[in-house]
Amino acid sequence: MMPFAALALATNLVTVAADGVPKLNVEPSCKTAGAEGMALGRTTQSCLNDENGARDQLVKDWSTFSAADKNHCLSMVSTGGSPSYVELLSCLEMSRDAKKIAQGRNTNEAQPQEPPPRRRRR
Repeated sequence: MMPFAALALATNLVTVAADGVPKLNVEPSCKTAGAEGMALGRTTQSCLNDENGARDQLVKDWSTFSAADKNHCLSMVSTGGSPSYVELLSCLEMSRDAKKIAQGRNTNEAQPQEPPPRRRRR
């Protein structure tokens, strides 16, 4: 029964994401991070600032990410713990960048490489 509930939650998030950046409840994880991170200077407010900054960046860039990447990353951040805009943004950026790197490699492999110029001996 538990996997069905997780699937239903992920499906709901994906539906919301089709229209724009989903609403994630990051407060519980930031409160925990603040309580556990006080010795390291990590506060609840600094966590919330990071999350809000990541959400703002997602709002700006949301339309540049593919639907497949949005679905994949939303399911990743909504499974097994508190969701995070920072994690969602990181996942989307890594997916996008990995595709760009792969496309660059495919483009380079398709073009014949010229051998380096030979040096003349004197």
